[in-house]
Amino acid sequence: MSRATLLRLIGNVALDAVLGAIPIIGDIFDFAWKANLRNITLLSRHLASPSGARRADRFFVACVLGGVIVLLVGALTLGVWLTRLLLRAVGV
Repeated sequence: MSRATLLRLIGNVALDAVLGAIPIIGDIFDFAWKANLRNITLLSRHLASPSGARRADRFFVACVLGGVIVLLVGALTLGVWLTRLLLRAVGV
């Protein structure tokens, strides 16, 4: 199995765990997002055509990497903004 398919399997479960932990919104998400069913579909597709899923895998990996970069930049921006806000409140 390709690393990209494994990343997709892990990504499905991780997304389900992270968003499922949010009260109310997580319940709605859990109802709509079935990580285990998605993983079974990925495994079935891989077994039926091991080379056919590569393009979708590459797209998913690109999306995951883009999402991680966006999260990192967002966290850094939020940290800088909160630090500036705190420094202004203190009067420095």
